[in-house]
Amino acid sequence: MWVMSIWILAIIIVGLTVLAGWRLGGIRAAIGFVGILFATLLCGLVGKLFHLLLPVFGVSNPIYLWALSPVLGFMLVSIIFSIIAFNVHRKVDTYYRYQAGDLRQALFERLNTRLGLCLGVLNGVIYFALISFFIFNLTYWTTQATAAAAQPSALVRFVNSCGEGLESTGFARTSTSVGKLSPNFYKFADLTGFMLQNPQAGPRFAEYPALASLWEDDRMLGLITDGTLTNAIVSGTSVGEVMKMQSVQAFLQNKELRNHVEGILTTNIDDLMPYLQTGKSAKYDGEKFLGRWQFNASVTLAWFRQSQPKIQAKEMAAIRALWSAAYSSATFQLTSDNQVFVKNFPKFANPPQANQPLFNPENWKGDWTREGEACSIHLKLNETERFMTATTTDGLRMSVKDGRTMLIFDRIN
Repeated sequence: MWVMSIWILAIIIVGLTVLAGWRLGGIRAAIGFVGILFATLLCGLVGKLFHLLLPVFGVSNPIYLWALSPVLGFMLVSIIFSIIAFNVHRKVDTYYRYQAGDLRQALFERLNTRLGLCLGVLNGVIYFALISFFIFNLTYWTTQATAAAAQPSALVRFVNSCGEGLESTGFARTSTSVGKLSPNFYKFADLTGFMLQNPQAGPRFAEYPALASLWEDDRMLGLITDGTLTNAIVSGTSVGEVMKMQSVQAFLQNKELRNHVEGILTTNIDDLMPYLQTGKSAKYDGEKFLGRWQFNASVTLAWFRQSQPKIQAKEMAAIRALWSAAYSSATFQLTSDNQVFVKNFPKFANPPQANQPLFNPENWKGDWTREGEACSIHLKLNETERFMTATTTDGLRMSVKDGRTMLIFDRIN
């Protein structure tokens, strides 16, 4: 079936161009051949014009812009050459029709028709090669993205079958010889296919160090909190249905956020795929401070008790109760782009007020810099700043010095 699909497509394309060559004649077919070559070379450059114009007509989806712009550029250049071919043919035809004799006119028409048939075959072969290039790259995405789908659409199944036909017949070599897209195109296709076919890798994807700051970005809340999107991915919904979801559309419309996410993925794509498959990151596993850390009350209090040997038992019990409650939900998140996110860090009332809580949890943001075996943490909340120093020896336990207070945190991911 796969072989039949690609052969049927080839026969249809060549058949149509042969018919067009016979009807249009050798002059228009020859100029059309040159037009195909120029259109192939210039489609990217001319497509930039359509990339600017299409949003004016309501096409704002970046995927459609990326895919349609070069196609429309190809069509525009081909139309220009078709106009040139029409005018050249009309002048030559007028000469033989009204100035040459009947015999020369008949010979010209026979030669023009037969030459048109031959050039029609050549044009068909070129069109088939270009369409094969398009199909090859399209099916590189669709075959992986729809592998987990229960029932892809008929159009997607046909496209996929053409892609399989290219591979089985060897025409894939022709497709790749026409040209190649950016290597990231294929890497992102592999990533998309892997995630759709292995939804259980979602938590590991979320824990990848380079993506940690994204989950703290307010602009990502729409995607992160969309339960419908999560359920759709887990259940194997088609890419088309996912793309229609409101949260996905909102993300695609946000050019600044989209470029930010693309930049992170592009920088880390070669490390991300092995990490998803093995859980090991060659790029970040050596960085001990990266990750999410949670307060360890027992170890912190034990260290405090050791540093204060003269403290009274009653006072120590009060500190234990207060710190256990105040820091129980406190977490540190240190990201690969040197950002810090501190959640539920207590602000103690000083002095304590009657009938008022002893502390209030606060969320801080800031940055961190590596200084040898330690790191300096700079936090900011509104107009307030604070500075801390963190150290870790094994990457599993981190000591944070907040003024005179030493807090111990354990890595949780």
